[in-house]
Amino acid sequence: MALLAGLALTGCQVPDEINPVVIYREISGEADAGRLPPPGLDLPRPNLASVPPRPERPSAASRAAIFADLAKDRANSREPLALRTTPAPAAAGLVPGAPGMPAAPPPRPALAAAPRIPWSEAPAPSRPAPNRPVPAGTTPQPEPPASAVPEPQAPAVPEMAPAPPPPDLLGLPPPPSPDLLVPPRPR
Repeated sequence: MALLAGLALTGCQVPDEINPVVIYREISGEADAGRLPPPGLDLPRPNLASVPPRPERPSAASRAAIFADLAKDRANSREPLALRTTPAPAAAGLVPGAPGMPAAPPPRPALAAAPRIPWSEAPAPSRPAPNRPVPAGTTPQPEPPASAVPEPQAPAVPEMAPAPPPPDLLGLPPPPSPDLLVPPRPR
């Protein structure tokens, strides 16, 4: 029966955490045999004499000043920020010639005034058709003089024509290279 139980368990998957073969390979180092060695293993041990000496401790007055500045910064961080209504004073440490940060966005650009276009032009006078009679009781209106109706003007044309496109854009495109051409399929 023990033999049958052993054969039945061989078909089961055993987790690596409790598999004795995997545990032995981890303990003996066989699992790490194919890994690369860590970098710097072939270098000599570091010399502790090359470590710089410990820096000198600052004086008590400078430590007290640093402590006071840190306490002031901590107290200021707990207060809400006040909105500035005036621009901040210019920083004294700016490099000459370097533009500073503007305090406000630039003003909106002023647009040039466009010429006035008369939209209230007088409509063209309606003329009675030559074959239609004028209704009785009305008198035909005389046509207004030609100088009273403004003639539409063509837009101004620039004096110089635009430059023609470069010569490489004027012709047909070059033919494709032979490696791109595919022979036709047999039908």
